[in-house]
Amino acid sequence: MPPAPDWQRWGPHAETPAVRTVRAMFAAERLPHALLIAGPSGVGKRDLALRIAQRTLCEATDVDRPCRACRTCRRLHDPLNPEQPPQHADVELVSPGSLSADPDQDNRNTRTIGIGVIRRVEHATTLAPFEADRRVIIIDPADAMTSEAADAFLKTLEEPPPSVHFILLTSREAQLSETIRSRCRRLKLTPLPDARLEAWMAALDLDAATDHGDDHRRELRRLARGRPSWLQHALQAGDPVTVRSAQIDEAERLAGAPRAERFQWTERTVGRGLTPQALADLDQILDAWSDWWRDLWLWTQDRAETLVHVSQQKRISRAAPLYDQQDITRFLEQIEQTRTMIHRGVNARLALDVLLLRIPTARTSS
Repeated sequence: MPPAPDWQRWGPHAETPAVRTVRAMFAAERLPHALLIAGPSGVGKRDLALRIAQRTLCEATDVDRPCRACRTCRRLHDPLNPEQPPQHADVELVSPGSLSADPDQDNRNTRTIGIGVIRRVEHATTLAPFEADRRVIIIDPADAMTSEAADAFLKTLEEPPPSVHFILLTSREAQLSETIRSRCRRLKLTPLPDARLEAWMAALDLDAATDHGDDHRRELRRLARGRPSWLQHALQAGDPVTVRSAQIDEAERLAGAPRAERFQWTERTVGRGLTPQALADLDQILDAWSDWWRDLWLWTQDRAETLVHVSQQKRISRAAPLYDQQDITRFLEQIEQTRTMIHRGVNARLALDVLLLRIPTARTSS
C-alpha cells in the first residue's frame, strides 16, 4: 500500500500537533521569522526543518505542504542521501564546523558554533536572496552556539530581516538562553507511538531490512524509542540489533576488565578530543550501556516484558543475578551525568575514565 500524500510530504510527524501548526502557518501565510524545533535526538527535527524549507521555497501551488518533486524540493532532499546538506543557494544548514567570517577560525572538528560563524550568517542575511524570494537558515544544534555567538545572534532575532526565516533545532532546550527562546515560535516533536513508527517503516519500504520476526521488530521499536530519523539512519547503516549486540559484548568485557584496559578503551574511543561525529558515536555507546544495565535491573524486578534487548534474554538472565541492584542504579545515574558533562564541554577522556571506574562489580560465585 503506497504511503499517504501527507506522509510523503510532511514525513513521520505529519499527523502530530507540531506539523498541524506548521501547516496552519503556511495556510494563513504567517510563517514566523524564527522557529524553534525541540525534541529528542533522532526524533526528526532536521527532517522537519528541511520540509519547512521546501514548502517555503516550493515551486508548486499547494498551500500547506511541499510537493517534494519540483527542482527546488529535490535540491533540498535527496532520498538516496538524506544526510546531504541543502543544495540551494538560499537555504543554509549552520552547524559546528560551518564556515566562519574569519578563515583563521575555521575548524571542521569543533563541537561549537562560534561568533565568527554567526557573523558570516548575519552578513548573508543582509543580502537579497539569490534564487528565491526568501532565505532559510537552519541552525543545528542551536545549543552549540557559544555565549558570544548566542549574544550576537540575539541581535539578529531582535531585528530580523524581512526575507529571512531562521529554524533553530535543539535536543537540549534548557541550554538555550531564555531570551532566544522567547523570540522563537516553539514546536515540540515527541517520540512516535509504536503504531505510527511501524507505519513509517512500512511507508519507507524498510520491511526487507527488518524481516527477522516479531521479536526482532519489537527490539527495533524499543531501540528507536519512537525516533523515526534514528531508526531510518540506523537501518540504512545496517541492522541495529546486530550492532547493539556487539556494543553489549564490549560493555560486558569492560565490566570484567582491569583498570588499565578500561583506560586504554577510553584513549582509543576519544583520543585527544571529540569531533562532532565522535561525539555522536559516543552517544550511541552510552545509549547501549544505559539500556544494557537497565535491562539487568528490570530482570531483577521480574519485569522481563519491558526489556529493550529482547534478543538478549538468556544473557540478561545469566548476568543480572551477579550484580547489586543499588550498584546498577548508581551506575545508570553516572552514565547520564557523564553524558551531560561531556556535552557541556568537560574533558571527555577524564569523564569516561571516572565512569569506567564505577562499573558495577560482579559477585563471585560461592
